[in-house]
Amino acid sequence: MSTPYLLEINDAYSYEFVTDQSIRYLIYFRNVSYLFEEFPYIHSFIYEFNIEVLDGDPDVSIEDLRVSLTILEAFARFFSAVENVAVYVCDSLDDRQVARNRKFNIWFFRLSDGSIIKKNGSILVGDTIIYNSILVHKDNVERDEIIQAFEVLNGRLDK
Repeated sequence: MSTPYLLEINDAYSYEFVTDQSIRYLIYFRNVSYLFEEFPYIHSFIYEFNIEVLDGDPDVSIEDLRVSLTILEAFARFFSAVENVAVYVCDSLDDRQVARNRKFNIWFFRLSDGSIIKKNGSILVGDTIIYNSILVHKDNVERDEIIQAFEVLNGRLDK
């Protein structure tokens, strides 16, 4: 079985790795708890999950299962703190948000061990659908409240 690439730790919420095809990625979690400030009963830490290509062009490389395994490793580290929550928003600047959403869903469902609950959402901004997801550890005591707040925010923004 394949193994993840070596994650270089920048700090507690930021990692880099380089693939066999010399593509360098940055994975980071940015605190966005302020988006949920109208829900004062939620005390968990809420972060936006991001992946950026720092060097190389993944569009010309072959499919690499180790990339998804490495992202899963970053999530495992992130969710070692059960109170952490991740929000993923598919970038729509290049109109590839549908492909990003599909790839993220495939990665999650193929590699999930059941410890993380994922809820999908979307909002309509102009003529563009923005796909997003929230990931919450199944043992987070605020799990149901967090998911409900996510659904409220998606519903409000989709109007």
